[in-house]
Amino acid sequence: MSATREFSGPSAGEIADMLRPHAEALGRMIFPNAVMAGGFLCVGSVYGEPGDSLKIQTRGAKRGTWADYATSDSDMNGKGDMLKLLQLTIGGGDMKRGIEEAKKYLNLDSMDPRALERMQLAAKKSRERQELQKASQDERKRRNAEALWHSAAPLTPSSPPVMYLAGRGILFGADSPLKRPPGSIRFHHAVSHKESGRKLPAMATCFVGADNQIKGVHLTFLEFRAGVGWVKIPDMLIEGKLTKVSKKIWGPTYWGAHLPLWKGSQRCPLSGIRGHTPVEAAEGIEDGLSYAMANPDARVIAGGTLGNLGQIILPAQAGDFTILAQNDTNPKPIAALEDAIRKQQRQAREQESRRIIKSRHPLQQYKDWNDWLLGKAR
Repeated sequence: MSATREFSGPSAGEIADMLRPHAEALGRMIFPNAVMAGGFLCVGSVYGEPGDSLKIQTRGAKRGTWADYATSDSDMNGKGDMLKLLQLTIGGGDMKRGIEEAKKYLNLDSMDPRALERMQLAAKKSRERQELQKASQDERKRRNAEALWHSAAPLTPSSPPVMYLAGRGILFGADSPLKRPPGSIRFHHAVSHKESGRKLPAMATCFVGADNQIKGVHLTFLEFRAGVGWVKIPDMLIEGKLTKVSKKIWGPTYWGAHLPLWKGSQRCPLSGIRGHTPVEAAEGIEDGLSYAMANPDARVIAGGTLGNLGQIILPAQAGDFTILAQNDTNPKPIAALEDAIRKQQRQAREQESRRIIKSRHPLQQYKDWNDWLLGKAR
């Protein structure tokens, strides 16, 4: 090992790799209240209270990573590796202190240089194996999601998703601005629903990537109510908390892909739009189609989640990108919207595009675009 290498020491990334095999032991040291559930070490949050919102992967392709599922997708402190966890806990938010704690845990400062070099090499090989394993698992899950969508039925006027959307004021047919349902939306009569332990009917909408490949499936679980018709399934009481269980995303590779909702005046995939074509993007399917009802010539897509709106990969020739935002009062979605705008602005700079990134809100008396379509003021 060269003198320069000994002086510089391992990088933060290398230290994070070295911590991966110690995920369970290190997690237990940081969180004495943590409990094992399957391959996860679970705790309430980075503050260490009992619970299971924060999960540390202790084995498999993602060993040494963690996520707090009570945070939003765009929260940079809601997921990461074990070094990030040390930074947010023992390090008090300071990465330098986090690295110091990691070095102390691994005994790096007093380690023989040759032993350190061997550890670095072993950590690198382990990471490469995990990355290959994860890529293989992700592709298998992507194919499963693609198969799920293909096994669903194309929509007809009597399909439950068409009836559900009609109940939301979104109509298809000769008398509507939207002449036909989007081809991306299908109906599946029975999809496994984890929370209820049953198979339920669902509206299945495919995520499409920049390569026009299906990357995942957005599911909206439906039920038929006498006198009302097809609606989303209601919230469920889970561990004493009323929880939304009507929507789910299948496929870990949907990040950066989009839900193609309405092609507008150009009947082509998003990747083939003419130069400078504006793109409107909603978080959800209902909001996006509600906007299309009033603007049938617009190109409208959805992100599926607020965090994914900032990740959607646009074709370089795309024009201005407008996020169809909701009138939120909660600070978290407001911050997530600003984060999405910043990320899309960065993508535009990287593509050397002059597109403008902005948001558009419905009138203040409406919570979202579907309420605006229905005239359902708050």
